Amino acid sequence: MIHTRSLLPDLEYTFKSALTHDVVYNGVLKKERQVIHERIGVVMEHLFRNRLPEFYETLAFHFKQGRSIHKAVNYLIKAGEKSLGRYAVEESHQYFKEAFEFLTHKHDRDKEEDGLLIDLLIKWAMVFYYRGDFKEQLELLRAHEDVAESLGDKAKLGMFYAWLGFTLNFREKIRDSYHYLCKAIELGEEIGNQQVVGYACAWLTWTCTELGLLDEAIKFGERAQEIAKLFPSDHYLYFKTLGGIAYTCSLRGDRKRGMDAGAELVDYGHRHSNIRSLSLGHYVKGYVHMRSGDFESAIKCCKKALKIAKDPFYSQISRFQLGVNLALNNQFQEAEEALKEVLLYSQDFGCEALGTPTSGVIGLVLIANGQMSDGLKRLKEALMTSYENHRKPLIATFEYSLGQVYLQIVTKTAPISFSIMAKNVGFILKNVPSAGKKAEDHFKKAIEVAKEMGANTILGRALLDLGLLYKARGKSDQAGECLTEAVQILEQCELEIFLNQAKEALGLVTQHRQKRSILS
Repeated sequence: MIHTRSLLPDLEYTFKSALTHDVVYNGVLKKERQVIHERIGVVMEHLFRNRLPEFYETLAFHFKQGRSIHKAVNYLIKAGEKSLGRYAVEESHQYFKEAFEFLTHKHDRDKEEDGLLIDLLIKWAMVFYYRGDFKEQLELLRAHEDVAESLGDKAKLGMFYAWLGFTLNFREKIRDSYHYLCKAIELGEEIGNQQVVGYACAWLTWTCTELGLLDEAIKFGERAQEIAKLFPSDHYLYFKTLGGIAYTCSLRGDRKRGMDAGAELVDYGHRHSNIRSLSLGHYVKGYVHMRSGDFESAIKCCKKALKIAKDPFYSQISRFQLGVNLALNNQFQEAEEALKEVLLYSQDFGCEALGTPTSGVIGLVLIANGQMSDGLKRLKEALMTSYENHRKPLIATFEYSLGQVYLQIVTKTAPISFSIMAKNVGFILKNVPSAGKKAEDHFKKAIEVAKEMGANTILGRALLDLGLLYKARGKSDQAGECLTEAVQILEQCELEIFLNQAKEALGLVTQHRQKRSILS
């Protein structure tokens, strides 16, 4: 009935026929089967104690068929973590889901099993993140928040709150995100749990940036980086924090620090064979290039990030950044294809943090393609959503973008060409008389928000374009003031492309003022 399957590395036997196996197995009473599975699991733990990771899946199966809920769930979690480590995200998700269903089907869970459930949710959260499924993740965390709070375990609760805060960020509940992440830090500090503090600080780097608290974001990021040194094997804590610092520095105008961080992420990814750090590094470098106005270099970096990415979420953020840069580089058809895919993803999986900026950029693409009314409507809706959710960098960016749209109507510059204007006569007739005033208002609002945050990359460009608007309207004195300030900021940020534009415009304005002075 059985025969030898292999001699090395271990002696193994198997049934000659699968049918024979099924007949024998089903002929054993259920209770006896449970005992046999349990014994097999225990023996495997003993025999293979030095190589258990090889057998996590098998051990999970036997203990699940046996009577040890704790061991079954524990090995399913370990199997899930093992799969996640080799980028098999869906496979990992299935192991965690199996563990969750196995544990939650037990209606008479005791406090220890509730603790096991919260442990499972905390570890499963990383899988949801890489899948990019924030809708289901938030539902699960919200549904078990009372259970986490009832345990009296501050370490578990701290990490639970940290993940809840992190997830709320992606659902565009930025203030709620900040609230829970701060609660996590309080709990971590209270019990001296550096891991809880480190993760909450890492994620606050991103949340604070969304709220426009750039100085605070850097402080949290630097604190998380120090804590990451205590956990050298936790690659995520290190590279996620470094990515957040790079993102914030790029907004502040510290181009060198942002680019250095991107290069370090790439190097770290190579040194540790970590594709996630590698992909994030290219993404960060693309973002810094974008803020610097070097859209072609940004596109190259984003394509690298997208090609390397193994996780669904990292693929989507790379595709989004690629779409943005394609649009800025006037490659509108390619941009629209990429952005529409990202928008569908964000709607299906509850990633509004990506959906709102994607929708706004699609609005700009529609305008460039001649659908001015629809595009402007979409762009304004994205701006209003950003106001509602207190996303300061997006508010400044979309105010600036609207200013640019009206500036192009005033100056009749690309991408709003004559042929596009001809297709939108009604829109143009309605908006041309007030375009200058609207452009000015939007640029001023972008400048106000950018100054409040210290987002110098947005501030410098908004001042530059406001200066160009004043120049086009013959307001030389005001143009000179804006362009002079723009030159100072862009020079400080080392944004050479925009700096050269500002200097050229300032030179023309200065010449005009001198001529006017001579004539008078």
